[in-house]
Amino acid sequence: MPPTHIQRFEYIRDKKNIISRNKLVNQQADIRARFIDYETRFAHNTLAGIPASPLLAIKDELRSCYGRNSGMKALQDAIEAAQEDGRLVWCPYCGITTPTSYDHYLPASEFPEFAAHALNIVPACAKCNSAKDDIWLTTGVRQFIHFYLDDIPVFPYLSVQLVADPLAQAVGAVFGLSQAGMPASIWAVMESHFRRLKLIERYNRQSNTLVNQALKVSKVYLDSGGHDAALFLENLAADQANLFGSYDLRAVLWRAMSADPDLPVWIGWL
Repeated sequence: MPPTHIQRFEYIRDKKNIISRNKLVNQQADIRARFIDYETRFAHNTLAGIPASPLLAIKDELRSCYGRNSGMKALQDAIEAAQEDGRLVWCPYCGITTPTSYDHYLPASEFPEFAAHALNIVPACAKCNSAKDDIWLTTGVRQFIHFYLDDIPVFPYLSVQLVADPLAQAVGAVFGLSQAGMPASIWAVMESHFRRLKLIERYNRQSNTLVNQALKVSKVYLDSGGHDAALFLENLAADQANLFGSYDLRAVLWRAMSADPDLPVWIGWL
């Protein structure tokens, strides 16, 4: 049986120097109670109501548990191993680039007791980690999607318009975000997540690269004996959607490209 979250924390704690360790051991009951509260609220999706930390007096000792040590390395390895194969190819916050850091969903500055809690440590790219910073809650509403807690919305919240320039022989894409029938409670988090991380702007800046990558792999497919580039891209979109949701950045783009009658023309421009 894998260790519990508190057992992983206490393993890290017990490797600390004696002064830090003793301070943490003296607060063991309160730390355990906070872990239970986090996990209970997580299970019921009421994390936004978690009370302020009662353990700020030992915040330095708590935060030091998140550092370069064998226990934290084992914890991070367990976090990554728990994800579905392929899910961490892209940053869970933006879906644009590779996660190279870890974000504390509840900021360690305000909730130091969760600095080494697996449910509070989310793989993230450096850009999203920096942009999110210590923000997580405003007027009782969570401001970001929680990778472990929130289901991928099934509503068509992300759209794309393909823009072709025959003279320049180039294709671009313009992304858009809409509520699309999403319940207000879900939309509030989704809208804030996209706005605070500037995702639409970032998607649009990446659009030319993403379109060109899709056209290049389609050309390789055709040059290797494939016959239907549209079906090829449609299948790529379906695979992406199965892993990241139907309205993932690449799934939306590839699906739109596969459905455009000018796809063969665009591939011919390469």
